[in-house]
Amino acid sequence: MTLEQMQAVVAACDFPGYDFGVIVDSRNSIYLQGAYSEADVKTGRVEIQKTRRWFLSPQMVKSEIVQTVFKCVLTSAEHRTREWFKYRGKAVFGPHFDVDALWEIADRTEVRG
Repeated sequence: MTLEQMQAVVAACDFPGYDFGVIVDSRNSIYLQGAYSEADVKTGRVEIQKTRRWFLSPQMVKSEIVQTVFKCVLTSAEHRTREWFKYRGKAVFGPHFDVDALWEIADRTEVRG
């Protein structure tokens, strides 16, 4: 699939509040990325937020690209939920914790019911 065909498939996808784009990086790798407007969890200022980038391959077929856009939305929704959900005022399930810090917590924590 050509870049233009990928862009057309992505342009046919819609989810309220999201804009989707196809990006070509400096290595000529092709990515999908979503963007939406939302308050920043730290500053409270409404800004354009961007999803992670999702690799698109020229070997992908239309259904795979549409499913990747859908997965982008699902993953973004989970990310937003993890940022905004609070327990005692803290985002305890936040998506931005350092993996090594999480490992240390897991190493010193016994599983409780």
